[in-house]
Amino acid sequence: MKYIEQFRAPFPAPSPGRRLAGLLAMALAGGAVGLLAKWADFSSVQLLGDVFSELPIWIVLGLLIARLSGSPGRAAACALVFFLAMIPVYYLAAEWMDGVWGMSYVYGWTMVACLSPFAAWLAWYAFGRGWLPNVLSVLVVAAALLADPVVLRSLNLRDFALAGVCAVLVFGWKAPRRGGKG
Repeated sequence: MKYIEQFRAPFPAPSPGRRLAGLLAMALAGGAVGLLAKWADFSSVQLLGDVFSELPIWIVLGLLIARLSGSPGRAAACALVFFLAMIPVYYLAAEWMDGVWGMSYVYGWTMVACLSPFAAWLAWYAFGRGWLPNVLSVLVVAAALLADPVVLRSLNLRDFALAGVCAVLVFGWKAPRRGGKG
């Protein structure tokens, strides 16, 4: 692991109490986003409902979680908790609002949530500096651009917009160099 830390070094681990509080905050945030996403499906703002139903917004949220985490392990844990909290709240709200949904969607999004720790671990390093973080950054942007077209539908303007947001995040918000040198 020492080799990979040359690209981005983790911060010291917080106390167990702070880590637990952070995971609880991620669970609450995930539940809130799940409720917001389901509300968006029923709101008059159709675009918001569409965006929350697509994979690129999950990638943006995962990038934010990864960037704000102090280590790749904490990024992985926070992403898993966030997305696993988001899914049941979304589908419980769908049931409560008499929305249309199927178990195949629940299984699919749960599988994506279960893969999110691996993606968050890699994304954490994408915010570092050097050749590996730059390669990971390109892969993140490509995933955001191509995830939905490969799985669901054709490419659209939202895919380009969310890939652009990912590009700004991973290329424009790099972690500072070791020793505080910009």
